[in-house]
Amino acid sequence: MTPLVVGHRGWPARFPGNTLAGFLAAAGVADVLEMDIRRSADGKLVLSHDPSIVGLEVAAHLWIELGETDLGHGHRPSLLDEVRSSLPDVAMQLEVKNMPHEPGFEPDHRIALETAERAGPGDMVTSFNWASLSAVRRLFPEVATGVLVVGSVGIDQAIDECLAHGHRALVPSVQSPIVGLIRALELGLSVFPWVVNDEDRAGELAGLGVSGIITDDPPLVRAVIEGKQ
Repeated sequence: MTPLVVGHRGWPARFPGNTLAGFLAAAGVADVLEMDIRRSADGKLVLSHDPSIVGLEVAAHLWIELGETDLGHGHRPSLLDEVRSSLPDVAMQLEVKNMPHEPGFEPDHRIALETAERAGPGDMVTSFNWASLSAVRRLFPEVATGVLVVGSVGIDQAIDECLAHGHRALVPSVQSPIVGLIRALELGLSVFPWVVNDEDRAGELAGLGVSGIITDDPPLVRAVIEGKQ
């Protein structure tokens, strides 16, 4: 199987992450777009990896303020709905940022459920908060979900979480041990390692048969994959 190329936050090797321009450009070279979702003080689903955007805490500020911040070279933050409507036919990995230790945490997992409501047939909701993913599975069983995990710590537990709750994918960091990735693949899970910006590592993972490779530089990974075909 040829791995999918997943643009991590769009195409951050060329554009600020989680911006509309980056997603539009990445859509021409990637199969899937990955983005991070937080909620503003007025309830908007804002695309931001960090709890703050240029010093403004997302959960404590209105979109009218957040949307005017300059991320560099005139690029502005984006809303999930804006990107979804601009690229209706592009598959997306929607990472829900909803951790208890971060501002804006929603113990009822409402942000995950609202994200799932917006997911299309080819989309996947992912998160480090496995309880948020379980909430999605209960109310939106038709929406694909993926368990995010960092490093080698807990990869077996993450695989077991996938199997126990019906999550289709494991989304491990690039530092994860190969043996864990192989186990996940053998068990029938989709595997999407992140963030892969090294040609040799991308080639190794493609040879392993992973489902997709999440990268800051989609053309680089695309060239590696096509070179192996």
